[in-house]
Amino acid sequence: MRLSLPYLAYVALFGVVPFVATFVLVGLDLRTALLTLRLVPVGEIFWNTVIMAVLNSVFSVVIGTLAAIAIDMLSVRYQRPLTIAFVLPHTVPFVSAALIWSISLYGGGWGWFTYLFHIPYDPLYLASTAIWGVILVSVWGSMTFPFIIVYASLRAIPKEIRESAEMDGMGLSRYYGEVAIPMVSKAIMISFIIELAFSFGIFDAPYVLTGGGPGYATTTLGILTYEAIFSYGSYSAGAVIAAAIAAMASVPAIVLFKLLRANRPLLPSIRLRIPDPAFKAIMGAVLAGALFFSIMPIYWMFLVAFRPDTLDFRSPPVFLPEQFTSRYFVRALYGSVPYMVSSIVVSIGVALITIFLSSPAAFETARGRAPRWLLPLSIYLYVLPPMSFIIPVYLLFAKTHLLNTWWALILSMPIFSATFALWIMNGFFLDLPRSYEEVAELFGIRRSFTRLIMPLSRPVLLATFILTAVATWHALFYPLVLTSTPYNFGFPPYGAQTVTIYALTPIQESTIHWGMLASIALVTALPPMIIDAFFLSMIARGGPSGGLKFVV
Repeated sequence: MRLSLPYLAYVALFGVVPFVATFVLVGLDLRTALLTLRLVPVGEIFWNTVIMAVLNSVFSVVIGTLAAIAIDMLSVRYQRPLTIAFVLPHTVPFVSAALIWSISLYGGGWGWFTYLFHIPYDPLYLASTAIWGVILVSVWGSMTFPFIIVYASLRAIPKEIRESAEMDGMGLSRYYGEVAIPMVSKAIMISFIIELAFSFGIFDAPYVLTGGGPGYATTTLGILTYEAIFSYGSYSAGAVIAAAIAAMASVPAIVLFKLLRANRPLLPSIRLRIPDPAFKAIMGAVLAGALFFSIMPIYWMFLVAFRPDTLDFRSPPVFLPEQFTSRYFVRALYGSVPYMVSSIVVSIGVALITIFLSSPAAFETARGRAPRWLLPLSIYLYVLPPMSFIIPVYLLFAKTHLLNTWWALILSMPIFSATFALWIMNGFFLDLPRSYEEVAELFGIRRSFTRLIMPLSRPVLLATFILTAVATWHALFYPLVLTSTPYNFGFPPYGAQTVTIYALTPIQESTIHWGMLASIALVTALPPMIIDAFFLSMIARGGPSGGLKFVV
């Protein structure tokens, strides 16, 4: 229990207390909150949130699962590069993704997407179609999470089962429909439930793409929470909406606990009788479409960032490099420096705190020395959207004069990464032999956790550090609420806006310059893309499942 105390104290201060305080704030001035909320169509906003959450979760899991099956069918030498290619959207911050999709969906055949699908208008500009554009971008950014979980589970199926299916004359369609899918059904359902819980707090995509418009066509409860605080000046109204989001996300969180305890297949077998050549052709076509959907926006980002603006407004669009210029990228890179410094400091700080807090707590949880409720509580806090905590956290930092400082972000953001880290590290420590501790006790080694267990845990610690740093780099909501200016290069440091805030600058201009927009999106995305590519190549070299199984 002793090693878990820092983690317990942190989770209580930045997780449990803000969560409970959000509901307390609702009761302090409920009448004013309800009067404020009468100014907006709350019913429409509620259904926008539900529709986006459900459809984003369904399509993400379906596409991710089909892609995982299609890649699992191939030989290992093809699986590794295709896996990295499909996971590319995960490396791009949602803000950058939204920016590049905004010009991909540009109407009149100027954007690649509207041109290829013969859409004569920009779907983001019409109230009847804007929500579908937001869902499209959300699915693009979310589909890699279920893919990783399902693919890891497929690769973890024992070879003996595959060989037995082949000996019994099972074709590929029967094997995946009747054997593989039931065996990985728990992973499929867990990925769906986590996606659903996250999506109830959907904020980044609609905020960047449409600002919640046209009208309230794409306004979500997450956006309404932000607007209630900063546009309407009502903390109580924001608390009401934040509490509603927390209550909605609590439903899938409770379902998740039940799924984690399940020991039977959660999905029925699918009876298919498709000849292997036809099944391979079908899944190959699915994979080709999924890979094009995955890669094309990133290719478009690089293409537009490094070409002159005379090639932007062409119909049909120019899909191949014709001329090269780096002036937009250099200008974007130069402008990003203060934001980049804050992102680097905050990402490293959050990752270090996450390792410091979560690794000893996860070790004691795995050894049964921590309270039994610690793991369920951590999973529950992890799946809650950031709106569930933000108002009390904001008031705390306002009271302590830490708003717009690195400390506000470094102290508050580990609530998401530390809870997830405890979950995945718990699985690692459960598999770590107890003989190491027995040897340490036999030879009288003091502080055996820091001197023996942590060095043995370097792979999972490195993975956790990288995942946390990249996730922190991607974050938008907390930096948007807790910061207001870029780093001032003074001492003590003041100003803490991150690169995701910098990425919003193109859409705040009266006219949007494609080259600058793509360059700023690229500058924001490039560091995590490089880190993730390195990390994913390490996973791929590690074997078909070993590097990925800790995610499940």
